[in-house]
Amino acid sequence: MTRNLAPVVVFAYNRPVHLQRTLDALAACRLADACEVHAFADGPRTEAAAPAVADVRAVLAHEATRGRFAGFHVDAADANRGLANSVIRGVGSVIERRGRAIVLEDDLPVAPDFLAFMNDCLDFYADDPAVGAVTGFCPLQAMPVGFEGDVFLAMRNSSQGWATWGRVWNGVDWSAAGMERLERDRSLRRAFNREGNDRYDRLRRQLAGRIDSWSIRFGLSLFLRGLGTVYPAVNRVGNIGYDGSGVHCGVGTPKNERVVESPYALRRVTLDPAIQQAFHRTYSGALRGRLLREALAAWPALAARLGR
Repeated sequence: MTRNLAPVVVFAYNRPVHLQRTLDALAACRLADACEVHAFADGPRTEAAAPAVADVRAVLAHEATRGRFAGFHVDAADANRGLANSVIRGVGSVIERRGRAIVLEDDLPVAPDFLAFMNDCLDFYADDPAVGAVTGFCPLQAMPVGFEGDVFLAMRNSSQGWATWGRVWNGVDWSAAGMERLERDRSLRRAFNREGNDRYDRLRRQLAGRIDSWSIRFGLSLFLRGLGTVYPAVNRVGNIGYDGSGVHCGVGTPKNERVVESPYALRRVTLDPAIQQAFHRTYSGALRGRLLREALAAWPALAARLGR
């Protein structure tokens, strides 16, 4: 019987070189020739961005002729939707038709076993009431002492090489009305920040219109529904976007640059406090910023007074 593989959704904007590297890595994956790819290309934000946007569309048009995937479909927007709206619209449309989706952005080359791992996870955890998403990315360069296994659960979602099902996506409140529960309940805010104290701060900035993030709203929805994300202990997703070329990434170093394929065995997963602590250290950043975010999370009214 032919396996029903999840479609892959790729989002692109104005980085043709990054996109080509990402598509080449994806095409080198096992199962690539049996997977359909849906590419969403955003429209230019400014007139100056138009040439690079056109170059991206040329890359996608060429890819559609190469036959490296079971199908390659391009949705090119006339106007600029922005990343968040593009992801919400694009992922939603594919999930509506197929019930699940694997999602990549244009700066995420993957390991050769990425598609196999993601599809195996989507099958294995499809009906697990504790799991709302899976990812091929691992932000930890070393697992905590004593950890055993090839996968683990975290209450923090990933935006780098991830996947989910219609049962989860269709229940997301994109207005993030659940923020009111966090504002009223200090212990809930602390739990939300347990795997990185940047999360509540990012959510506040999203609702204030200072950032354009689908991920923090998706993460809030998962958290409030008690749904975690399954991560691999070995990283399968690289990030080549920290070179100043991206709209959202900026300049810096990815959390984990080592991308490899590795044998794996899937299992039922539960939260491990040692992993939660490792995530908190990884995502909470330098001391000064960490202390400020902790203060703002402890006293939300302080953020308004400071104009943050």
